[in-house]
Amino acid sequence: MKYVAVVCPKCGRASGARFDAKRHQCPYCGAVFQLNDASIIAMGNAKAVREAVARYNSGEFRQL
Repeated sequence: MKYVAVVCPKCGRASGARFDAKRHQCPYCGAVFQLNDASIIAMGNAKAVREAVARYNSGEFRQL
């Protein structure tokens, strides 16, 4: 299964979602948003997305 790491437009924290989902609820602030309107920071398997979310939320994430 493919996953994406998205950034919540309300609180700015990243979380993982299934690639085929249309909407996502932020686990930190509860905001519900459309995935196609969100900033996607990573795609891949569950492990890769989980690692990207952890790096982003800790401030280590750097986009190339």
